[in-house]
Amino acid sequence: MELKSCSNDIFIFFFNNQVDICPDCCRAIDIITRNCWPAMLTSLGFTAEEGNILRGYCDVSSAPSLGGLV
Repeated sequence: MELKSCSNDIFIFFFNNQVDICPDCCRAIDIITRNCWPAMLTSLGFTAEEGNILRGYCDVSSAPSLGGLV
C-alpha cells in the first residue's frame, strides 16, 4: 500500500481526533519511518513529530494484547 493512499486516514487521525488507522496504513507508516527516509512524510505536509506520533500509535495498535496477564 502506498502512503499517499493513507493520507485521508492520517488527516482524520490528526484533525478530527478519530483514532482509526488501518493495519495496511500502519505498515506503510512503519516502512517509511523506520526503513526509508522519514522526511518522506513531510512531502505529504506532515512534520517529523507527527510521523513519530503516527509510528507510536501504530506500534501500540499492532502490539499483542496482554489480555488477562495484567
